[in-house]
Amino acid sequence: MTAEGSSDGGPVRRAAKQDVPATRLFKVLNPELYMRPNRLIMYGGVAAMAGIAIWLGSAELKHRKGKHAADIMADLHMSAQQPPTYQDRMAELKRRSA
Repeated sequence: MTAEGSSDGGPVRRAAKQDVPATRLFKVLNPELYMRPNRLIMYGGVAAMAGIAIWLGSAELKHRKGKHAADIMADLHMSAQQPPTYQDRMAELKRRSA
């Protein structure tokens, strides 16, 4: 028997889903094999997944913008002249006395 047809030249008959023996556990774990597709449920699932993806993407954008703003503020703060630390003052005193 070949993939295109049976030995007598006719089409290959595939077993229907009902002809294949299956346990109740298999049917419970794989219900999509034994029920007809429901378009309303499918469209709802696609809309929910798209909404979640958009929500996560917008949260990521807000995070990146906030991080960028925080980096700019940190750079501005660092560029402002800071008072000398205790170690800096001690080093300056040692230089002056030497």
